[in-house]
Amino acid sequence: MSSKPAKPYGASALVGMAVGTLVLGVVVGLGAGFLSELPGQVGVLLTAILLAVGMGGAVWLSVGWWRRVDEAAREAHKWAWFWGGTCGMAVGFVCLLTVSMRGAELPLPTWLGTAPQDLLVSGMMAILAFQIVGYLIAWAWWWLGQR
Repeated sequence: MSSKPAKPYGASALVGMAVGTLVLGVVVGLGAGFLSELPGQVGVLLTAILLAVGMGGAVWLSVGWWRRVDEAAREAHKWAWFWGGTCGMAVGFVCLLTVSMRGAELPLPTWLGTAPQDLLVSGMMAILAFQIVGYLIAWAWWWLGQR
């Protein structure tokens, strides 16, 4: 992958990319919903394949965007993901370890789920949410520091 940015996208191309990403997410989400009704190993395999293709499409769109973004924006995103994502992950892990060590003393909200797979997904989503919030704070901090 070239480290030199390609020709930047115009506004219409960025809107097209955003719409393409939205359509990809809707198609994969609906497809996964339909496949969740398919029982057995075939259903599991088809669901995994669909989700992998969807993630591959998202990565492909991201790479296209990354190749066309300028160096300042690249640096902001790298800095924000390292510092914000790392700090957010640390906060999430503190929560996760606290719940895993003292869970009997902490009543968990029922909306997190009660089945093991529900709790696993809730924990993963919580850590991802902490990372994204940390990233957004660090990204804003980086840009404000450049002014």
